[in-house]
Amino acid sequence: MKEYDENIPVQYQEGKAPFMGMDIMVDPRVLIPRPETELLVRTAARFLLERGDEAPYVLEIGTGSGIIPLGMTRLVPGCRVLATDISEDALEVSRKNIEMSGPPGAIELLASDMFSSLGGGFKERFDCVISNPPYVSDRDYRSLDAWVKAEPPAALRAGPEGMDHLEVIASESADFIKPGGFVAAEVGYDQAEKMKSLLVDNGFKEVGTHRDLNGYERVITGWKNG
Repeated sequence: MKEYDENIPVQYQEGKAPFMGMDIMVDPRVLIPRPETELLVRTAARFLLERGDEAPYVLEIGTGSGIIPLGMTRLVPGCRVLATDISEDALEVSRKNIEMSGPPGAIELLASDMFSSLGGGFKERFDCVISNPPYVSDRDYRSLDAWVKAEPPAALRAGPEGMDHLEVIASESADFIKPGGFVAAEVGYDQAEKMKSLLVDNGFKEVGTHRDLNGYERVITGWKNG
């Protein structure tokens, strides 16, 4: 029988984790998939399907292991995703997962610090901007269990209030969304009101929340007028 180190996530020790019926390759370069992110994917996919667009184009900020584009292309026929990450290590992991489980040619990867590598040619190109960014506050990070701290800190920590990356998503994503498109972001257990206010302040309409299995407002969505 294999012996496990209790301070290292079992998923890292096994080299894989489940997500939406897929076996996702994971190691200490990327976060371990969580059920909350499946809520994010299913919420965004439902909105795209309700719109009825053919071949919707999605921008993901911070792809990590690649689970969001894999989930989106699985649920939405014809969906294409441009998935970004600042970490070359994470992009290497996501590339392998996409090769194993993704539809050929549907997912493109780009090294980018948030939106920084997206030029003017991508302005108002996307039907949706989606992200599960780092959102753990400095205070909450200090109290995390050792096995969570085994995950890459840069993929978890986001400043004193955990809002550093969410603030950028709220302020910059509209530039890249088509009129009538939407943004969808996963947030921390206590960040829903802050994120909703940020989206409203940046011109998004019909800002809504979607609760996870524990009752937290975990996914925030907002629409761009069109």
